[in-house]
Amino acid sequence: MPRSARPAPSPRAALWACLAAGFATLFDATAITYTVPAVGATLGGGTAGVQWLLASFSLTFGLGLVPGGRLGDAYGRRGLFAVGLGTFAIGGLLAASAGDIVVLIAARLVQGLGAGVISAQVLGAIQDLFVGAARLRALGAYTAAGALAGLAGPVASAIALGSAPEGVAWRVVLALPLPFAVVALVLGWRGLAPGSAATARVSLDLPAILLLGGIVAAVTLPVVEPGLPPALVVVLVTACGLAAAALVVWERRYARRGGLPLFAPALMRSRGFVQGNVVAMAWFGATLAAGSAVTVHLLQRPGLSPLAIALFFAPGAVARLVVSLFSQRIAARLGGATVPLGLALQVALITALASTAPSLDDDALFAAVVAAQVGLGVSGGIVEPPLRVMTLSFAPPGLHGVAASFLQLTQRLAATYLVALATGILLGATGTGTPASVSASLVACAVPSAVAFAVSFSPEFRRAAPPRG
Repeated sequence: MPRSARPAPSPRAALWACLAAGFATLFDATAITYTVPAVGATLGGGTAGVQWLLASFSLTFGLGLVPGGRLGDAYGRRGLFAVGLGTFAIGGLLAASAGDIVVLIAARLVQGLGAGVISAQVLGAIQDLFVGAARLRALGAYTAAGALAGLAGPVASAIALGSAPEGVAWRVVLALPLPFAVVALVLGWRGLAPGSAATARVSLDLPAILLLGGIVAAVTLPVVEPGLPPALVVVLVTACGLAAAALVVWERRYARRGGLPLFAPALMRSRGFVQGNVVAMAWFGATLAAGSAVTVHLLQRPGLSPLAIALFFAPGAVARLVVSLFSQRIAARLGGATVPLGLALQVALITALASTAPSLDDDALFAAVVAAQVGLGVSGGIVEPPLRVMTLSFAPPGLHGVAASFLQLTQRLAATYLVALATGILLGATGTGTPASVSASLVACAVPSAVAFAVSFSPEFRRAAPPRG
């Protein structure tokens, strides 16, 4: 068919491409935790290796979002979508063939960068193509795809880990998302509109992105390496302060020169957008950290196979999937109470689990975790779609991709720190979790959850909620 006669991509086709890409990247994110014992046995690395293995993906995921979003805004989504999927696949191949823990972590950094570029196009495309209730339904479908990945990833990983030798099985797990990435690439090439040459210089603000990434890495380092000499800790704290000051100076100078800063003034002046980001980063970081900590602890328990853990956690993923599909109806009925209600449930469940964990034996703790996962799945399905819609509703039309990228940036950088913190508290110096350390790691997740709950009551933020039906 001649190019001129080729039918234009439709919003429905573009949405399917976005859902496929989201599934691929989120499948990977849920599968990696199950490889921790096998990777440790094969490559070593100790507690610090586990922390960086679980946190590295989120770090570069966040850093890839802003340049990916801005390039997508300027040149169109399809080309950047393909670049992101290619980078993600290359990182996955490098990770699956890694010969030591340092190479594996480096490969995860590459893979996270690709996932960030992908996610920027996904959220930007949804912002571009859908408005109002249709946007909430599209984001609900995206959350459902993530929930489906949260169901399929652990089960597929557990089956692979149980059917292949230990030194090979984790490599198979890391390669599992790659076929889904190929499917997403095909769908995206057919479903997303081709881009065009930018008419103006694209403002990436790479110095600010690198400064922010350096600050997060420096703040995370003492959590990963708690035995650092006090003098080095002082140096890190000083370096963070200087980097933060340099970031403020640079952003002001960049704006005066006509560039679009990472902290875009039009977004930073919106109290609703800033408050929505605070809620999202605290909620997402706590959710990911709590899930990582309890999964790693259960994987260390003798006699409990990865497949059993995945199957017992499946009802939580199903609950998130089902609730997210009804998120538009829930938000229309509850209005501004939707996000606080979901967050209240998360705070209650994590707090209850943290307070009871030290007094429970292994069997009772496992049962409590499984029950809590169902409630947390319901909470995630309630919170995520309306939280995104409400926060991004404060973005002016020309900054859809920028706002969506910044929202995910704050979430991913929070997850980098909180995952490292929670797993470090869990494993401690011995590398083995205990009921007491599970409790302490969950307390570290309950605090940001409570912060998200408190900020969600802000009048400016709740003003963006859908009206009650």
